[in-house]
Amino acid sequence: MTFHVLKATKVIIIMLITAFIINDDCMAEATSVTPEYPWKTWKQSNNISVSSRVSSINKLTEIKATALVNSSLSGFLLFIQDVNNTPEWLTNASSSQIIKQLSVTEQIFTVDFTAIWPLEPRYSQLHSHYWQNSDLSVEIQLKDDFSVDIAYSNAVRIKFYEGHWLLTPRLNNKRQKQLLIEYTFIADGGGEIPTWFVDQLALKAILKSMKKINLQLPQSKWQRQTIPGITELMGS
Repeated sequence: MTFHVLKATKVIIIMLITAFIINDDCMAEATSVTPEYPWKTWKQSNNISVSSRVSSINKLTEIKATALVNSSLSGFLLFIQDVNNTPEWLTNASSSQIIKQLSVTEQIFTVDFTAIWPLEPRYSQLHSHYWQNSDLSVEIQLKDDFSVDIAYSNAVRIKFYEGHWLLTPRLNNKRQKQLLIEYTFIADGGGEIPTWFVDQLALKAILKSMKKINLQLPQSKWQRQTIPGITELMGS
């Protein structure tokens, strides 16, 4: 009987030591993960800020733009899904169209960009999906889509790695609806233009786009409409 108890005790000790070693190895692996690079502010004025950092994806530049805008959640979502209006706020965009409506919250769309010297015309084809969280914030995920084949003969396709909108509703001191908008993205414009030059164009473009959103969104016709299923922060 004593032999079996000792044998069982020995097995338990071995198991505990093994588990400790495994956990220790896992911790070592976790702590050896390359930390994210810090954000560096590129431009900041009034309620708009643009930052960048080196990403872990092919060392491409990740860009983040934030803005505080007077708007409802539904107003923003309807504004940004209005493809006919896209060239009015998205800098260098010449046209946009919905290729496929997958659901109320999901769609596949394209955006064409005009040629800017010394770049060739470019386009992107993206899958968009949005949802609302329990704290009433809304997220929009963007990613490359290849499910529909659209032929472009004289344009370079932008390789879109990640895109994410975070819309956080707020109320100002007059209890009017506001949105803290945060947009981050990583994309490769393609071609053989130096990365630093493309990065500068992208930073300038997103800053102009945010300024246009700040001006146009509060006055948009979409502010008078709502989306079923989207809960707004109650204001005046």
